[in-house]
Amino acid sequence: MSQKSESSKTPDYTPKSSCTTIVALDQKNEASIRERLDDRWPTTCPAQQLKSRPSWARFCLHWLTPYRILIAVTFAANAIVGGFISRTKPSSGQLLTATATNLLVSVLVRQEDLLNVSFGLIAKIPSTLPLSIRKVIADFHHYGGVHIGCAVSSLLWYCLFIVVNTRDCIRISKAGSMTKWHWIDIATCYIFLLSLLVICLIAIPRLRERLHNSFERSHRFGGWFALALLWTNTGIRTQLDSPSKPLYTSPSLWLLAATTFLIILPWLRMYRVPIRATPISSRDIKLTFPFANMPYTSTARFSLSPLLEWHAFATVPSRDGFSADIIISAAGDWTKDVIAHPPTHMYIRTPPTANFLTFTPLFNSVLLVATGAGIGPMLSLFSSPAIARMKEEGKTVRVMWCAYEPYAPHWADVLAVIQSVDPLPKIFDSKQGRPDVAFEARYLAHVEELEAVMIVSNKKVTDEVVREVKGFGGAAYGAVFDS
Repeated sequence: MSQKSESSKTPDYTPKSSCTTIVALDQKNEASIRERLDDRWPTTCPAQQLKSRPSWARFCLHWLTPYRILIAVTFAANAIVGGFISRTKPSSGQLLTATATNLLVSVLVRQEDLLNVSFGLIAKIPSTLPLSIRKVIADFHHYGGVHIGCAVSSLLWYCLFIVVNTRDCIRISKAGSMTKWHWIDIATCYIFLLSLLVICLIAIPRLRERLHNSFERSHRFGGWFALALLWTNTGIRTQLDSPSKPLYTSPSLWLLAATTFLIILPWLRMYRVPIRATPISSRDIKLTFPFANMPYTSTARFSLSPLLEWHAFATVPSRDGFSADIIISAAGDWTKDVIAHPPTHMYIRTPPTANFLTFTPLFNSVLLVATGAGIGPMLSLFSSPAIARMKEEGKTVRVMWCAYEPYAPHWADVLAVIQSVDPLPKIFDSKQGRPDVAFEARYLAHVEELEAVMIVSNKKVTDEVVREVKGFGGAAYGAVFDS
């Protein structure tokens, strides 16, 4: 990325206040845009400019998120199946099959290839559809709700299985027919249940935030241990129920085989790559690694210790098509350590997965908001053919960015790319005062009559922007931090 040298096209990057708009020296264009905006940027008393949302709207925005709705839909689907099964006395085989089915779906909905195909197809949906339909479709990236719903449902199904299995064991024990296989069967049942309980409890959002490393390790190692137990439990239970039938006739075993394959697959596509580190500032660093034809608007997972922890970062394809970048900002112990001691090599898991920015072309007008290093994922979008097509079709693309010293020399290339997409981007310098990003995004979307807002930031700001915009009937989308 290089800044244009022609003086007639070079924007004035001199900060004028904490709320400075970069204005291209195209007086006619500037006048028309300022006339539309009425030259009003409410950075002093934002709370008085627009009405606050009612309490019921705040309640709905907090509890009725697409993520939670998908969890509820998953529970409802399982409840319907449970209703059909309960009409007759459910067998242990049916309950095991229901458990294995939910486990398979919980893993399948996060499978990278399936997600990339799904995101690609959805992104091709024409923007001529009614906005109400496109707003719902663009929430597809909340698929983590299905993952959580199926995982918890598998726990509930397995609890029912244990009730039936325990009752059978008590009956067999009273008859004096208990064998060592029955004892192994019932023991693995309760150990597996304990494993699932630990995994689900640590996955509770508040515990997950406080014990993130423990969550990731318990999710990985506990999941592997539970899967091995379920293999043992299912094999023994199948033989005890139908000793005359071969194991391969059991649906549960085939479902477990598919689940196991999906869990192993990412580890077969992991490899070590060399890293070239380029400090951007004391807070940010750019890591470059070889990767041919990196997809736009994608997220890849990186690690220094593959068995212990993985971290997801949006990737930025290089112009030559042979490498890609990630921009890391100091946000936690791991990122701070990477900035202080840049690695020479890292592990990467492939393929990269499409992220929610892929759905930007669904809208005829959009506001792209980023804070700090969140501009990295946006750079991938800015350079994508999707944005080029939107500009060619006359669609409105506005940009808002809040960063620490955005006019510093190390951000010059970024500013040039931003201006190539939006000649009048909204730039905030957080060094001079942190703005109310949520209000500013909502206000600009309201004044410009934009169909959607896309936000890349930390969890707090992302939630604030999404709720603020949606609270007044708009459409807003950001990363899901609980999936």
